Amino acid sequence: MKKESSISISMEQQKLISNATRIKIIHLLKHEELTAMEVAKSLEKSVGSVHYHIQLLYKGGILELVKEKKKGGILEKYYRSKATRFVLEEQDSEAPSSLSTNLTLNPEEKEQFLLELEQLFVRWESHLSKDDQKQEFKVSCSFEEVKDQ
Repeated sequence: MKKESSISISMEQQKLISNATRIKIIHLLKHEELTAMEVAKSLEKSVGSVHYHIQLLYKGGILELVKEKKKGGILEKYYRSKATRFVLEEQDSEAPSSLSTNLTLNPEEKEQFLLELEQLFVRWESHLSKDDQKQEFKVSCSFEEVKDQ
């Protein structure tokens, strides 16, 4: 499996992408150029709400405007994500690696996610190979409910 390319972001941009709806928009726009209306339809959200999130991501440098089309009297704007993985600029090479995201899950999906995560841990815990370059790493994962932002 190929690792997703990442871009460096500031702490302000990190705060901007710490929202499950924005994360979904970022992933959706990584695969194709869409308008706010098309994104809203895919996510089953209101156009106004999605437009607001897209504008924040665009102004924050996470999305790019790739084309504009005149349709009737309306100017349609098509956006694309610059990346789906992000690295904080302020992190130095000695800082611990960290991955995080925000997900919207129902109770069954949360249980499935935890099961798959546990299976991944077990797979790597039992991984055996002879390699003098190996180092021990602590890996942790926590779930915290995000209150409305």
